[in-house]
Amino acid sequence: MKYIKSLLFVLIIISFTNCSTNNETTGGEIVIVPTIGALTTYDASNITINSVTSGGNITSDGGSPITARGIVWDVHPNPTIALNSKTNDGVGIGAFDSSTIDLESNTVYYLRAYATNLYGTAYGNQITFTTPINPDDLPIVITTDVTDITPNTAISGGTVTSVGASAVSSRGVVWSVTPSPTINNTGITINGANQGNFISNLTNLLPNTTYYIRAYATNLQGTGYGEELSFTTEPLLYTTGTGVNDVDGVHYNSVIVNGQEWTSSNLNVTKYTDGTPIPQKLTAATWAASTTGAWCYYAFQTSNGIVYGKLYNWYAIAGIWNEASKTDPTLRKKLAPTGWHVSTTADWSSLSGFLGGATVAGGFIKEAGTSHWQSPNTGATNSTGISALPGGKCLPDGTFSGIGTIGNCWSSDEYNTTNGWCSGIQNTTKNLTSAPIDKQNGFSVRLVKN
Repeated sequence: MKYIKSLLFVLIIISFTNCSTNNETTGGEIVIVPTIGALTTYDASNITINSVTSGGNITSDGGSPITARGIVWDVHPNPTIALNSKTNDGVGIGAFDSSTIDLESNTVYYLRAYATNLYGTAYGNQITFTTPINPDDLPIVITTDVTDITPNTAISGGTVTSVGASAVSSRGVVWSVTPSPTINNTGITINGANQGNFISNLTNLLPNTTYYIRAYATNLQGTGYGEELSFTTEPLLYTTGTGVNDVDGVHYNSVIVNGQEWTSSNLNVTKYTDGTPIPQKLTAATWAASTTGAWCYYAFQTSNGIVYGKLYNWYAIAGIWNEASKTDPTLRKKLAPTGWHVSTTADWSSLSGFLGGATVAGGFIKEAGTSHWQSPNTGATNSTGISALPGGKCLPDGTFSGIGTIGNCWSSDEYNTTNGWCSGIQNTTKNLTSAPIDKQNGFSVRLVKN
């Protein structure tokens, strides 16, 4: 029993000893030892390229007077007062505002309020903010006027007059159906780097739609934009047809313009509709000697046929396939599939009239851009969808000219014994002309539905 009492006494002594490590007693009262305070950090406001406003609210001094307070910031998380980047905004508890300057532009910062008393420093919650880009560091770029507008394409560009604080890494134009397009928009070109002029081809546009466009140039600091321009794409003047297959099984897409259905690519057939072959000519001499239907590829190169189709003499258009058929029209073959015919001068005249006349109609039917047409491809919008191509021509002597610059198509009409009608367009005008020409020339062919 005596042992147990001694043990209890020791435990009581230990218990009082432990309590005295965190508290002091005065006259029998327990006194709490002071700690560091408690505070929150204000959100960042008034953010400029080199300054910010924040502050904090000290809700408790921890039992020891606050001797210093302010904000501390850095480009790394959890900044402390060991850094020089801090403010000193008085003493005591309560709310305080704080501003800092000498920040770097276009930089992410981490910031905390702090409060210091005798026992240490407490920090508020950490906030982050990003300073804006300094406009003086960005490239300066001018937007070029929009030209060559078609239903689906346009041409613009710009001039980088100053690279800013660092070299320009990319440049081009951006566009959108809403104002103030940026490089985050889907409509964007990339046209090289550095200072100077550049040309931009806008593609995949919607017909009859208003777009907003700006030139841009990007360096390490960010992206500068030129003035905003707007333009409206051309409306479509056609609907899609059902197309047609030739005797070789080649399919031709078609478009309907003013009630006429036209194929939208050049004829590429090797036979008349009854299966009779149309002779291919492989040399200048054999072409020049032809007095019945014949065809060739431009420059006798098969690769040219992939885009431009075949060049036919007028005898093939008329179905003149042997000597007898020259004088007996009842013996002639048919070149166009059933329900279709080779275009006539009346077809071309009707198309031209609908499009505003011979001086402008060519622009509406030419394929836009310079993928196949040589620059300047004047006035080409292809608003009709006919996509006329510059397949060039084979002259009666078997020489060639005009690929990329001339697109001539035979009409089935005969002018006289030596000439047939053809219609033509060029890369330097918007004209659509028709004229009689020697039947031994090789031209492209377009079909029209009956």
